[in-house]
Amino acid sequence: MVTLARESRGMTMGELAAKVGVTSSLISKIEQGAREMSEERAKSIASSLDYPADVLTWREPVYGFGSSSFYHRKQQSLPQKTLKQIQAFVNFHRIRAKRLSAALDLDFAFTIPSLAVDDYGSPEEIARAVRAAWRMPLGPVQNLTEWIEAAGGVVVPREFNSAKINAISVWPPGESPFFVLNTLLPACNLRFSLAHELGHLVMHEVPEPGQEEEADRFAAEFLMPAREIKPHLRGMNLTLAARLKPVWRTSMGAIIRRARDLDVITDRQHTSLRVQLSQKGWSKDEPVQIPHERPSLIPEIIRVHHSEHGYSSSDLADMVGLYTSEWLDLYEPRGLRAV
Repeated sequence: MVTLARESRGMTMGELAAKVGVTSSLISKIEQGAREMSEERAKSIASSLDYPADVLTWREPVYGFGSSSFYHRKQQSLPQKTLKQIQAFVNFHRIRAKRLSAALDLDFAFTIPSLAVDDYGSPEEIARAVRAAWRMPLGPVQNLTEWIEAAGGVVVPREFNSAKINAISVWPPGESPFFVLNTLLPACNLRFSLAHELGHLVMHEVPEPGQEEEADRFAAEFLMPAREIKPHLRGMNLTLAARLKPVWRTSMGAIIRRARDLDVITDRQHTSLRVQLSQKGWSKDEPVQIPHERPSLIPEIIRVHHSEHGYSSSDLADMVGLYTSEWLDLYEPRGLRAV
């Protein structure tokens, strides 16, 4: 937990040692479990990291990149320090969500199933099976976050220090599926990334070759079912893609790619349309914006704790190992916000 707390603040062992007034070697030994911490030392370390000392006594397991239960949409290489900070951020939020929900009797309408591609034949068939199991109506998915929360998933939108990671999912044994979305990215991209992460949790118990392509195929079919979208893709051009974007709530690029994958347009036409997107500067900043989906599960849990259990914000901050000011910033923001 010392390591997790330090990395969540983006600090090196040397930086923490300087703040505490000890050597880097001592911090290293503490993090490796080779040196016990006195109560006074623990308070000093926690204070330097701006956490209550109780956090350093937590026993929850920590999951990281590369483990069989941790997937991430990483577009290109990132500095280790950034990856570690994001990993620590995700783990702390997962643990806090678990602690917030521990005292509640949560009942969900659906579950996120585990289905093997070998059994179903393709990621597309699995996407159709999940939609059927959740009794989803035909056509576009209006609010993907709501469906995942109805199946017990926890979705947390947060701004990362980098736009190179779209989303992260983790589903440790005995816990709820947990998704973190990077709000630096447009809402349409995040919906596809969330569906991609859902595909990982449904199809992939362990990392395997080809899993990224399978998760993309799952996401495309889940959000844009072939039988329902294909008739609308005829005559594909940028104008049509822009018109379909707010209907299917996916990016113009994803819609154009879907037209190619469903053989509505050729590879050459697909390449031409992608070049046109780039020439207009729309590859990263498309026209026709759609709003971000707002998760409701954690806010509802917080509301229940306040209204039915009588907990104050300070009580809840203590429950999840935060000082009240940071709790309010992260979980109960007040005042003006951009819309």
